[in-house]
Amino acid sequence: MSFKSKRVYIWSIALCFVFLIAYILFESQDVESSEQPLTAEQQYPTVFVHGYKGTHNSFKTMLERFQDDHGWGQKVLEIYVRQDGSVEHDGDIPSDPSSTPFVQVIFEDNRASLEKQAIWLENAMKFLHHEYGVENINIVSHSMGGLASTVYLEQTSENPFVPKTERFITIATPFQGVTKSSYDQINTGAAVIDLKPESGALQKMYQDAHQLPEGLKMLSIGGSGDGVVNTQSATFSKEIFANQDVQTTIVYDNRITHSGMHETLKVDKLVGEFFWDQ
Repeated sequence: MSFKSKRVYIWSIALCFVFLIAYILFESQDVESSEQPLTAEQQYPTVFVHGYKGTHNSFKTMLERFQDDHGWGQKVLEIYVRQDGSVEHDGDIPSDPSSTPFVQVIFEDNRASLEKQAIWLENAMKFLHHEYGVENINIVSHSMGGLASTVYLEQTSENPFVPKTERFITIATPFQGVTKSSYDQINTGAAVIDLKPESGALQKMYQDAHQLPEGLKMLSIGGSGDGVVNTQSATFSKEIFANQDVQTTIVYDNRITHSGMHETLKVDKLVGEFFWDQ
């Protein structure tokens, strides 16, 4: 190869290298510029409240789907409330989240009365407000967790030391009580009494319906295949909170059981649309 040919070859390699660097820089700038900061609503932590006999695993796979499959947010915090009302936690809410923070609340006594669970939920919410300065949240609840969340909202509507709940979803929540006739024969704990149709706890919840916070948007989801809570009970929130912004919907799929209501993409879709217009 002649000296002139070598020079042309070297310059060609150099030009290719320059173009490659320029392309990489352009692409990285383009990606960075396309990222949009979270809206105020997207920064609201979404709190997940389990039902009767619920555990850490109750919302585990739903949270994994929301995070890994749908990209709607990230689980960042677990709040564990002991029987004495004290609060422990694992994780933290970032001061400037890059995605919607998911928070899971777990009760040590998962068979406790409705009144106790509402108080424990209040303790968890006070922790969120005090520790992280959280001013606004959304709530997703399953079964009895929806009742505990409802009573909590009634009792704290004017409490300045808890976050304001903007949107509230109940999944298979027995607003008229558990309709499965054998439920109280195979289950134990104070919760079973409160979950009976026309129980004192439910009657009090009805009486305090006017205390639900103004401006709250609520969605209640029932399932045709739920053998524990029938669709009338799951959507009775529309009758209890007639003066509130309450939507109800039924998932018509007899394969989806009571425990499977938070394990289906059909419910995922309803949650995503109601919270984040996904």
